[in-house]
Amino acid sequence: MNGRPRNAKPHGGNRGAGIERKGNQSYLAAVSALYGSPKPVHIPNNWRERLPDPATYYGEHVAKLGKPNGTGWAQGVCPFHDDHNKSLSVCTTGERGGWRCFAGCDGGDMVGFHMRLRGLDFRAAVRDLIEGGR
Repeated sequence: MNGRPRNAKPHGGNRGAGIERKGNQSYLAAVSALYGSPKPVHIPNNWRERLPDPATYYGEHVAKLGKPNGTGWAQGVCPFHDDHNKSLSVCTTGERGGWRCFAGCDGGDMVGFHMRLRGLDFRAAVRDLIEGGR
């Protein structure tokens, strides 16, 4: 006998089994399925400064957007659910461009709104916004 119990696995166990890394077609397909691309999209360091003006962006993407109140928030029809009343509030001032749906959809900033609207991940949404993809 070699000194180990009968049911014990040899040292290292199952390491290396499964998908091989980098270069294996199934690995690249799995990464592509998860992230959309084997290579992540590069975001420039100054991406926040290059985002569009929230008033312009929301004006193009929110139906029946009203005039902003004194604090910069405007109401409109939420694009994420069947909305007959103005249940969405968006902040048209500042660089982040916050939003909140009071019917329970969600809330966040302009990048999160664009991610949800277009079905993109964070990096792709930022690239789309800074490149003018509206």
